[in-house]
Amino acid sequence: MTYNKVLERRRSKGIETLFDNTEAREHLRWLSANGVGWRTVHEQTGLSQTAINNIRLGRFRRSRRETIDAILAVGTHNRAGGGRVDAGPTWRLIEDMLRYGYTKTYIAGRLGSSAKRPALQIKRELVLQSTADAVAELHAELVGTERERHRVRQAEFRRRKAQGAA
Repeated sequence: MTYNKVLERRRSKGIETLFDNTEAREHLRWLSANGVGWRTVHEQTGLSQTAINNIRLGRFRRSRRETIDAILAVGTHNRAGGGRVDAGPTWRLIEDMLRYGYTKTYIAGRLGSSAKRPALQIKRELVLQSTADAVAELHAELVGTERERHRVRQAEFRRRKAQGAA
């Protein structure tokens, strides 16, 4: 049975087959503003690039429920490494590492700079998702270790103090 015949039968029974795309279109725009492009949506949903673009641009006003649901299921956790994101959180992590005594040169070297004198070359407005991920991973490794050492030193200090007072 052809697709058009299936649609016709469903319509004759009063079954809605196509739904308004407004929510999916707004979600695609929101994803785009948050670093998730239509190619990533295509990869995550399996929908054709043409269909996604037509929904995004308002050329398709109605789609199947499964199509809309697939688009709405994509979130910012699906960002590709090349997507651009707000640099604020990344810079807060860098500043935290600086407070712990790590230098920008050391941080740049750990992030993969191969220059003779590594330098941080991270913009203040937007960064690539891959850069944000690398900085977060380095922060967890360096600062997480420092914080754990601090907790151990504090616990040891309290234990000794308690033994001296007893």
